[in-house]
This record gives sequence, structure tokens and C-alpha cells, in this order.
Amino acid sequence: MRKVLILAGLALTVTLLVFFIQCDGNKNSNSIKIGAVLPLTGSAAQWGGPARDAALMAVEEVNSKGGIKGKNIILEVEDDKCDPTTGVSAIQKILATSKPIAINGAVCSSVSLGIAPIAENNRVVLISPASTTPNLTSAGDYVFRVIPTDALRGKIFAEYVYSLGKRNVSLLYINNDGGLGNKEAFAANFQRLGGKIVSADAYPQDARDVRAQLTKVKQQKPDALVVVSYPDDTPIVMRQAQELAIGVSMFFQTEALDDPAVIQKAGSAAEGAIYILPAKAEGSAADEFAKSYKQRYGRDPETFAAESYDVIKLVASILQNSPDLSAEALKTGLYATKNYAGASGNITFDQNGDVIKPMAIKKIVNGSSVVLTKQ
Repeated sequence: MRKVLILAGLALTVTLLVFFIQCDGNKNSNSIKIGAVLPLTGSAAQWGGPARDAALMAVEEVNSKGGIKGKNIILEVEDDKCDPTTGVSAIQKILATSKPIAINGAVCSSVSLGIAPIAENNRVVLISPASTTPNLTSAGDYVFRVIPTDALRGKIFAEYVYSLGKRNVSLLYINNDGGLGNKEAFAANFQRLGGKIVSADAYPQDARDVRAQLTKVKQQKPDALVVVSYPDDTPIVMRQAQELAIGVSMFFQTEALDDPAVIQKAGSAAEGAIYILPAKAEGSAADEFAKSYKQRYGRDPETFAAESYDVIKLVASILQNSPDLSAEALKTGLYATKNYAGASGNITFDQNGDVIKPMAIKKIVNGSSVVLTKQ
């Protein structure tokens, strides 16, 4: 009986030891764990790959200079496939070993909304480099993002489209949280100005045929078509719109067209398309990042690379100067961040963990993108 009690006591001791290591791993180990939940495959892989690469580069830079208070960063990356269910599995896998101090992710808004409650319940800071849905604003005290919300993007783009004399607009959007958030933000602001939404149609995230939706747009005879799309489906929308000769100006409310590969796939169908995205950052931090990224990877930084890099460097900067290496200290430091000079621009978080950055509106001219306005 005594032997059984001793064994039971040993088992309990081991269990508690494992528990405390998991809960307090950053304080008692020689490393600091940061997770990354990003779309490395699927419809948004063209955004997720560069976000991963930039994060890895940032980790190496921090570690080469002594890490954070002498502790190296370990980055655990999981593929969410731009799918909320897969994203939940990804963050749970990261949490299953040792508790990270922060999660870099997600890119797709639907995934960020799916994993935000898990991060919040576990008191792990979640910082998205790319999710723009307005719903993330109220997702929790531990949830932040380094990219402006669609509420700002929708306002600026609606005002721009309206200023061109467009009064009757059709909307076509990818059927996920990112698509819905962009669509609703634009529609609300456009109607506030006096414009009319003559049709609004969604298509599945993995759609390869949107002819039915585009045929409906053509029948409505709008002044313009505003599209919310991802890199995979943007060339499909463009080519099929050209095929059906819908005959209206096309405006895109995501960064998809800033990828040269997307323009190449769309070919002549991309010509004249106008789109909105955060303005390119200026200053030494942005220049140094772009130079280092190209030296390391042999290419210019793609969409969301700078934002993902900033997530890691910002975490490191705050923790290096914080009283302890806890998620609570990191959260407090993020809310106190004002005018952090990042690779993606100056970062100041409001009371909701959102940032405000200037936006740019660009147009495809002769196969290349040119800036029309910045505000």
C-alpha cells in the first residue's frame, strides 16, 4: 500500500512539474516561444509564405544579438490553410507543448476570429499581421493587429469610388469573414455618401468559376464592380469578367493585385483595375528591412512580409524592456506602444489593439501598378 502511495505521489509530482513547465516555460527555460499560425498552403499561401519568411528573419536577427534578456526566440510555425478549423488545430498544437508568449497570426480574417478566443482564454497575446475584419476589434484584450481595419479601408475606398462619379455599384466578394467584412464596410460607407448597391454576391473561397455571379452583375448594368478577393481567385474573376465582357470598371478592396504573380496570371484582364492597400512604409526601418530581406531571399518583400517581421521585432523590443517575460507584460507594453518605427510603418495601438496607417490607391497600367493617391 505504501508503495502504491509513493508511486501515486511521484506521478502527481511529475504531472505538476509538467504543468508548471508548460504554464511558465518562458520564465524557467533558456528560450522564449512564439507561435505562428499562417496559411502556407491553400488560397492565401502567397501571403503566408512571405509572412513566415520575414518572421524567421526577424527571429534570427534578435537571436544573433543575444535574444531577449539572454533567451533565444524559438518560432513554432503551423499551417492554417486559410481555414478556421485547421487554424484552431494549429494553435492547439502550439499550445500543447509549452505555452508561447505570443502568436503571430493569422493572415486570413476567418482564421484570426477562430483562434482569437483560444488565445484570449489562454492569456496568450495574438498579433495579426494581415487580418482586417472589423470583428477583430472586439475579439479580446490579448488580440492586436499591425494592419488597419476594414472599417478604415472601406471608408477611404468608398469615398474614392464615389468621387469618380460612380453611383450604382455591384459587389462581388469571397465568402469568408474577410470578404464579408470588406463588403460590409464598403457598402455602408458608399450608401452613406448617397451611392446605391445594386447587387451583392458571394462566391466560395476555393471557387474556380464565378461566371454565374458575373452574369448577374452584367445584367444589373452598374457603374462599377467592387471585388473582395484573394490571390488565387483574383485572376479568375478578372479573366472571366473579360470573357463575359461585363464592361464596367473594376475596383479591388484587398492587396491581392499587389502581387506581380497575380497580375501575370490575369494578363490583359488586369489592365485598368484599381485597388486599395496600406501605403508603402517610408523611413530607415522600412529601407533596412527591404534590403535585408532581398539579401536573404533574393526577392523584394511581398505583401504582409514587413507586417509579420514587425510582429516579432515588436514583441522582442517590448519584452527586452519589460519587468518580466510574461504575456501580461507584453500585452501592457503593446497597449502603451506609440509611434514604433517598424518595417511596415509607424505603429501605435489604440484601446482595442488596432492601428491606423495611411492607405494607398493603385492602378494597373501596362501590366504594372502605379500609385494614384495616398491618404
